[in-house]
Order: sequence, then C-alpha cells, then structure tokens
Amino acid sequence: MVVLGQGADIHRALTHPAVESGRFAIVDAFDIDVEQGLNDANRRSVEQQFETFAADALLLAGPVGPSAATWATDVAMAHGIPLWALMPTELTEASDPRVVWPGSQPLLQLAGYEKSRLALTAKRAMDVLGALVGIALFAPVMLICALLIRAESKGWPLFRHTRVTKGGRRFGCLKLRTMYDDAEQHLEENEALYDEYVRNNYKIPEERDPRVTRVGRWLRRTSLDEVPQLWNVLVGDMSLVGPRPLVPAEFEHYAGARKRLLLSMRPGLTGAWAVSGRHGVSYPERAEIELSYVRTWRLQSDILVVLRTFRAILSY
Repeated sequence: MVVLGQGADIHRALTHPAVESGRFAIVDAFDIDVEQGLNDANRRSVEQQFETFAADALLLAGPVGPSAATWATDVAMAHGIPLWALMPTELTEASDPRVVWPGSQPLLQLAGYEKSRLALTAKRAMDVLGALVGIALFAPVMLICALLIRAESKGWPLFRHTRVTKGGRRFGCLKLRTMYDDAEQHLEENEALYDEYVRNNYKIPEERDPRVTRVGRWLRRTSLDEVPQLWNVLVGDMSLVGPRPLVPAEFEHYAGARKRLLLSMRPGLTGAWAVSGRHGVSYPERAEIELSYVRTWRLQSDILVVLRTFRAILSY
C-alpha cells in the first residue's frame, strides 16, 4: 500500500502491527502539508505507484486535509483499489469501531454493542458439546490420574477451589489435586509463603512450592489437572473459552467498570491468557489481555483460541 499523511502519522503507519506482521507492505509514503495538500508532482508520483509498481491499496495515516482526502478517494475509485484510514490509537486500541452513520460526516461506534443472541447461543452449544465429548474422551485418563494421586498422598483426588464466575457468583472450580491434602491450611498458616503467593500473581513457582506432590508437578506440566473443569463448563459455571477463572482476591486488579465488564462473561477453560504465555504474563498485562478479550468478543475469536490451544498441546 501507499501511505499519505503527516510525519508522526506516517511513522505510526510504518510500525502498525499489520505491517510488522508481514500481512501488508508499504511501498511508498508521502508527507502531506495539510494546509497546501499534495502538489502536482506528488500526485503523479502516487498514481505511478498503482500504474507502474502494482501497489493495490491507499492508506490515509491521519488527517490530510479536505482536498487531499477527496483526491485520494478519486484515485482509489479510479484504480479500483481500497482506500483505508488509520484511526487515532487512543480511540481504537480498546474498541471495535463500526460505522453507524455513513456519508460525508460518518459516525463511528467504538463500544457498547449488544452481543448477538445467536452467537451467545452458539457459544453455549459449543461449550456443552465440547464438554460432553471431552468428558467421554478423558474419563479413562482421569481415572488413572486419580489412582496415581491417591497412591502418593491421602485425600480425595479432586480439589474444589473457590473462583468467581459471571455476575460475581462464586463457584467450586474443579481440578485434580496436585498438592497435599492440607495445602490450603499450610498456605494460610505460613505468612511468608502466602506473601509470595500474592506477589507472584496468586501462585507459587513449583520448584519453591512445598505443597505440590510429584504427581501434581506432572499433572500441571501436562495441564491434565484442569480437565475436570469440563464439568464446570457443562453445568454453566465456565465456558470452553473465556477470561481466566479468578480467585476473589484477584479482583483488586479490576476496579469499578473494569470488574463489571470482566464479570459479564463466564471464565474459560482456556482463553486469550492461555495462548499468550500464561505462565509468563503478570498483572497488569494479564488484566489487559482479559479485558481486551471481553471488549472485542466474537464467536470466531473463540474458535481461533481453541485451535491455538490444540496446537500448543500437540507441540508440548
């Protein structure tokens, strides 16, 4: 594509994620004086990019003035190429812009969309079907894991941990037990261990956590400890894809509207957090990943996360 804009705006276009990903390539850029617009020589140079060098898109990197914008529209239509406009980052980085009033003075809606009932129904149907298939496939594996857990340490093989779901309701999030039976009591009574737990985003590195069993370490590395959450998905406490299920104390990172927004969707068995390097992402970056998922949710994004999760599991 060819870029028209002012200095700072052109730089923003050159470093846009779509360009850095390799999906789009900028073949030339023209710095425009908003007051004077493009001169004849620059206009000929821009058109030559489409006629001679086969550029196939024109991008307005910011305000270019009325005459240059009108001319760019004419060029795009005459050559049968798309004309794109790069919106200011502060308007779009946390939103999903849509044109609600076209024409010479268009209006953009940046947020506040009502989620499609059909898409939400399809999401729930995908949850139920996926949970049923997953439970059927993993039942023998879960039985073997349960026997291994019980052979190493006393206590029930399943562990129920309090998490928060849609609307702020608390529920028992199921996991295969990876710690000794008195792990919660040990954490509450050991002040130094609890402080490390909070500082490290409500977990303790396995190599320094005296509560984790040998079988538990293996279950965590393979993520098999989280498979019982398929039951939580089936009964509606969770979804296959969604924000990470949080313990109540973690909501200190989500104040006011941010907390309400996060709690507008069920937490997920997997999610954007899981395919973004869950063990290496800490607050506040983790909070932004979660909120971005909710703000821009689409059923297609859930399908993409599921595919990326399968790829991560297969590459383990």
